[in-house]
Amino acid sequence: MTADDERPDPAEMLALMKDQQRSIEGQRGAFVPLILLSWGVAWLIGFGALWLIDGPGDAFSLPIWIAAAVFIALLVGAGVLSTVFGIRSSRGLRTGKDAAFVGLVYGQAWWVGSLAIFALGQALVFNGMDVDILRIFYPSAYIFFAGLMYVMAAAIWKAIPMLILGGWSILVSVLAPFAGYPTQHLVYALAGGGGFLIVALWSWIWTRRARRRLSLGTRS
Repeated sequence: MTADDERPDPAEMLALMKDQQRSIEGQRGAFVPLILLSWGVAWLIGFGALWLIDGPGDAFSLPIWIAAAVFIALLVGAGVLSTVFGIRSSRGLRTGKDAAFVGLVYGQAWWVGSLAIFALGQALVFNGMDVDILRIFYPSAYIFFAGLMYVMAAAIWKAIPMLILGGWSILVSVLAPFAGYPTQHLVYALAGGGGFLIVALWSWIWTRRARRRLSLGTRS
């Protein structure tokens, strides 16, 4: 056996690297539909509960404490599921210091930004803004911030579904306040939650097709 025979074929090495990259992307993307589904359900039912406080009138309404409890429980549940799925998607994968730093900064930006929005709302009230306006300001500001974070996630991890979802969230957050309270909550439930569910379905179909292509490529 000569030295040339022992050298790996560059084409085979390139194909192997591509297969490994697709495998990693498949593992990381496998939980994306579930994450989007959890947030879609949280938005649809959670904001729907908030709308039921004053939206349908006396015919049927929810007490504010029940609606708020449902909304908070669903958002917390979606956040916990997203964290669990995110950890599981990276299990067994080796990441460098740069990737770990990006993930750390991105993760911390969520709660730092959320606290900043809350402080901003209180500062506006302190300077004379009507407290009732907070019912419009807070949902819109948080959804706008979430949309920006989705766009940043798309730029960092090259995830087209997150880019579309981020752009849609920003659009909904800007347009829904024009509907006024409490109709804006219905807009968030149907347009926001519905957007999550549509992208979740699209992501699930895309993931299945990607797995099928990877499986066929591995067999060949």
